[in-house]
Amino acid sequence: MPIEEDIPVDATLTDLEICHAVREQDQAIKVDDSEGDECVEDNPPTNTEMRQAFDILKCGIVQQILKNNMSTNNI
Repeated sequence: MPIEEDIPVDATLTDLEICHAVREQDQAIKVDDSEGDECVEDNPPTNTEMRQAFDILKCGIVQQILKNNMSTNNI
């Protein structure tokens, strides 16, 4: 049975929501360097970087959902 069948529809995120979350996280990591001591990259992530982050995030979400489902089934 595919994993997707076990995931409730309301618990899934759309690709756009996940990409938005990854982008927000990327922006939060960047710091304001007003003194110019450090090099802060202003370039947005490449498509490849976004795909990698998206894949990692999807795996984490699926694992968390499966973990939550297993813990509620054991009650």
